[in-house]
Amino acid sequence: MTRSLRLPITNIFADGGYSVRAHVGAHQQAVHLILDTGSATLALGHAHYHVEKDNYVEFTYYSQSIKYAEGSWHGPVVKTTVHLGIFGHSVTLPQTFVAIAKEPNSPEQPCFKKADGIMGLAYQPLNHAYRYCDETKEKLSEHDFYSALLSDSVETEQAELNVDKPIATTLPSYFSYLEQQHITANKFAFWLHRSSIYNVDGNCLTAALAHRTNHGLFVVGEPLFHKDLYSPPLLNAKVLHDKFYNVTLKAIECEGVATNAPVLKASDQARWCSNAIVDTGATVIGLPESLYDDVMGQIHACVGNADVLLAPFTAFSLQEQGIPLTELDLTKWPTLTFILEGEDGEDIALKLPPEAYWQIHAPSYNFASFKIFPLKHWPNQTILGLPLISQYYTIFDRARGEYGVVSFAHKVTAGQIVETLKQIFKNNN
Repeated sequence: MTRSLRLPITNIFADGGYSVRAHVGAHQQAVHLILDTGSATLALGHAHYHVEKDNYVEFTYYSQSIKYAEGSWHGPVVKTTVHLGIFGHSVTLPQTFVAIAKEPNSPEQPCFKKADGIMGLAYQPLNHAYRYCDETKEKLSEHDFYSALLSDSVETEQAELNVDKPIATTLPSYFSYLEQQHITANKFAFWLHRSSIYNVDGNCLTAALAHRTNHGLFVVGEPLFHKDLYSPPLLNAKVLHDKFYNVTLKAIECEGVATNAPVLKASDQARWCSNAIVDTGATVIGLPESLYDDVMGQIHACVGNADVLLAPFTAFSLQEQGIPLTELDLTKWPTLTFILEGEDGEDIALKLPPEAYWQIHAPSYNFASFKIFPLKHWPNQTILGLPLISQYYTIFDRARGEYGVVSFAHKVTAGQIVETLKQIFKNNN
């Protein structure tokens, strides 16, 4: 096993989602990949990968077609080398599967935002693919198959691929393959500050990129080795399925009043598996409508003008909304507590303070954005996204128990370390 890696990540390229810098192929092409525990595919936008420069590339007869909550893509799959980290502090995975994503023409919202692609960190059953064989090989080489799938002409695509019916299958996800090759342990973690970009005066993206709270760490290998990033205890939520990071949400508590979370309908069990997932690809907390209405009722009881302030946030929009920061007094807003089922069936309580579900200086300077939304036309499943994940040192331990655990530990920041050192020096004087 390699030693554990701490990789810098930023939320600038994916509108609050976090991306890591990787290097792809023989020519070590630098790309920024969104880190998403809600999907399992490693994909690069076709405009961001230069296959003609990659002497390591192997073409295949696989294709993939993936749809996200925002956007979709399809394209061929190649095998090439993917490298994370810097010299002396890196992992290299040779000949791993990489989808080359072709997005629909003129998409309103690109799948990858300003990033170059995505690294799905969920389990292999989510990494859907199609395998073409036999008749395809008689008509097209792997390279021609690749070119046909990326053709600008839909008619050409359909004509050239008029071959035997493809076989549905799954491909090893990047992180699963890392572990299978014994390159690193089957664990990773996130150490983050925010779920929205912190905008500075003038809303300059370059200046925002320099702001420390727009950066974090992606820890690969042995997250518990990095004791400067967290303090015990660890609160371990049981993962219920090797698909998403499925957990059980029991209730949400506000000012001592607990609202029970709805359970999945029997008809939704096979597809959705549990009533909550932990998803780094979500920049919000998404609640089923009934749960959202109950929680908002509790918040309105605490905050007199909540109805006015929350008016722009009654439905999720692809474009982040905001209100003037001068209208918001965070001291009046309650802390929410999410009660999850622990590893041994116990209750674990995760705090979501108002400064987490309200993001200041978002979506622009001197504005504030609310990060809890109803999930309309959705099963009884809560999406526990970055607002909650960013409050903890969040560890995805896929090796523990039957399907793994998601562990939440108190996050230690540089500011807290400085304050602790000041207190030590003060006490010693």
